[in-house]
Amino acid sequence: MDRIRVQGGSADDTAVFTTSLYHVLLQPLTGNDADGRYRGSDERIHVAEDWTYYQFFSLWDTYRTQNQLLAMLVPDRARDIARSVLTIDEQGGWLPRWAYANYETNTMTGDPVTPFLVDLWRFGALAGNEQRAYEALLRNADGVPPAESPYEGRAGNESYLSQGFVQHDPDFPKKGQDVDPHHGGSATMEYALADCSLSIMAAALGRQQDAAAFAERGRSWRNVWDGTVHDPERGFTGFPRPRNLDGSWVAPYEPVSDDGFHEGTAWQYQWLTQQDVPGLLEAVGGPEQAEKRLDTFFAYDKLLTDPARTAREEWVIDPYDYYGQFRYNPNNEPDLHSPWMYALVGHPDKTSAVARAQQTLFTNAPDGVTGNDDLGTMSAWYVFSALGLYPAVPGTGQFVLNAPRFERAVVELPGRRPLTITAPGADGGRLQYDAGVRVSGQPRDQVWVGWEQLRDGGSVDHTLSDRPSGWGTGPDAAPASPCAG
Repeated sequence: MDRIRVQGGSADDTAVFTTSLYHVLLQPLTGNDADGRYRGSDERIHVAEDWTYYQFFSLWDTYRTQNQLLAMLVPDRARDIARSVLTIDEQGGWLPRWAYANYETNTMTGDPVTPFLVDLWRFGALAGNEQRAYEALLRNADGVPPAESPYEGRAGNESYLSQGFVQHDPDFPKKGQDVDPHHGGSATMEYALADCSLSIMAAALGRQQDAAAFAERGRSWRNVWDGTVHDPERGFTGFPRPRNLDGSWVAPYEPVSDDGFHEGTAWQYQWLTQQDVPGLLEAVGGPEQAEKRLDTFFAYDKLLTDPARTAREEWVIDPYDYYGQFRYNPNNEPDLHSPWMYALVGHPDKTSAVARAQQTLFTNAPDGVTGNDDLGTMSAWYVFSALGLYPAVPGTGQFVLNAPRFERAVVELPGRRPLTITAPGADGGRLQYDAGVRVSGQPRDQVWVGWEQLRDGGSVDHTLSDRPSGWGTGPDAAPASPCAG
């Protein structure tokens, strides 16, 4: 719990931050007994010697935030977590999606294990196991588990690999709680995000042909983008839309429909394109239209007047009411990164405002976590946003910046110098914006900083303003999208 120490906030701010960090560190769970024995995915007894075998991997959730935070703060645990996931693959015959003890539930959809492991590789937790992990990920990305296997893997791969999209088929047989073709639209987008992350790892390992192929597949979200879908109430045209096996569009359809998207709508999933921002901008009609969509999505005008009320009355509908919505859903995972999409399209000031508004949903009270914490995912969102760093694009090791909540935070990086984050005058009770950033003493106009710049410690120093300053809006401020084409 001493890996991050914060100063400068209110007593409630400190309590919420510390509680969030505690939640982050609860999962996954130790799976072996004191003598190292554990029951593996093959139902046999194994022994973990000189390492800890972990269980309970809610990967659809944790790949987005909690995984990266563990890799930073407790790298020895992250290495054992990575080893545990690879051990499940070896003993069970396939990589997991949602492993409950030694049982695969096949809960949720998409391909979360790929960005999960690729980020562990990026943060150094796969050192010595890079090739072993890559081969498992390659088999998962290009294949489907055999019928007798309890694992579903990428159950939508047949149509995805042949036609570029996961077909929407509500009657597709499933082995567990969920299966990808039941949510073909979102599964396609999740596969594309995963493929892009794998392309980054492939390139680093010298697998250039694989890297090019996966980068192209990282743009597969475009295959479920229908430029004719119109939302008459909001006045926008062009949204993701699921497709049938023969390539036809699912009809009738509207962008707040419950067809084709898992625990969300096309309004929310349209932002799961962070690996290809130029492609998204082209799809929506340019940066100005993207900003207008985000403003509508976050009720930005109302947010500026009353951030807390907007977050509670415009965004939060019900913890498990996923459909019929065109607003941001801070209770659920698919759009958690979307506040930082503002920064990626040229408006980092709005990222800071939205992050502050969402932080009001975390309180020092029994109901102080928004939605279901999902094994530390929501709490990790809070920790990252309060620090002013967010891992928005899987596989890149890039943190997109926002105005921190605390005047000072010291992040202990085991075996290295600490990372110190300062923001004099930070006040979580009002909206604030970045007016300047220095990384280890050097001015930085970019809205992001890479793990390679932070992993050996140093400093990120923010100058805050009560008004948008224009910082981070230059033509090269945003990072290059890894799979833009």
